[in-house]
Amino acid sequence: MRKRSCKWRKTETPKLRSARKNPRTTRVSVRKKLHQLHRIIPGCEAMDNTETLFQMTANYILELQLEVSVLQSLCAYYEV
Repeated sequence: MRKRSCKWRKTETPKLRSARKNPRTTRVSVRKKLHQLHRIIPGCEAMDNTETLFQMTANYILELQLEVSVLQSLCAYYEV
């Protein structure tokens, strides 16, 4: 019986291949990214609940977008 060949398997990097085989590496990577989010989002330093962290992140993004919109309006008003 003939094997199927997948182009994407041949072209992927060894780092991706090893991360897919080792779930511990993936968990560590996710944990690192969550830790970075804790540091970036104000008021989330001591939070343990991931769901709440994501909700606060979404709210923070909306606040930043609103702030940009207000600043753009002020710039347009004062013709800066």
